[in-house]
Amino acid sequence: MKRSCTPGTEVIGQAMLSYINNIQADVILPLLEKHKLRDIQPDQWYPLQPWLDVIWDELAPRPDFESTMIAVGLKVVEFALTPPEMKHVTLGQMLEGWDIHFHANHRNGEVGRIVTEKVNDKTYKTTHQHIYPDGLNYGLAYGFAREMLPKGTPFKVEYEDYNYRLDRGGADKTVIIVSWE
Repeated sequence: MKRSCTPGTEVIGQAMLSYINNIQADVILPLLEKHKLRDIQPDQWYPLQPWLDVIWDELAPRPDFESTMIAVGLKVVEFALTPPEMKHVTLGQMLEGWDIHFHANHRNGEVGRIVTEKVNDKTYKTTHQHIYPDGLNYGLAYGFAREMLPKGTPFKVEYEDYNYRLDRGGADKTVIIVSWE
């Protein structure tokens, strides 16, 4: 399911470095080079559509698409621009502010949204309605939990309904639940 953004939409290079610096980089790097997206500077803004073209035209048809996107999502946690007010927050606060974090890495266009619902103190439901793959969001959720919870805290990241997702077609959203003990 190909997705596009409004013309002029940009993404910060800092977030895009996660595509180059992850365990699936050997799969992604040749595709980025093919689309002339290799020399990424963290403080520069780049047109988003070429990145979406790599994701949806080149990576999506691959059988390892979801695992590749999860690997990228895990690294987005490390590389993406985190707004100053979101540094040193709890996992719950990060999940509640995920949409702010998401939009801090994009500008000049509509990229969608993330709505978070606090189910209880240790369970959050995040609803994704935007241009990126579900695996990327899953990887981000997992990465947030891994980085922000005390070491050794058991946690789960799961799709509310594995088959009812944006990437599966027919859905207008994907819901990811993050919970911990």
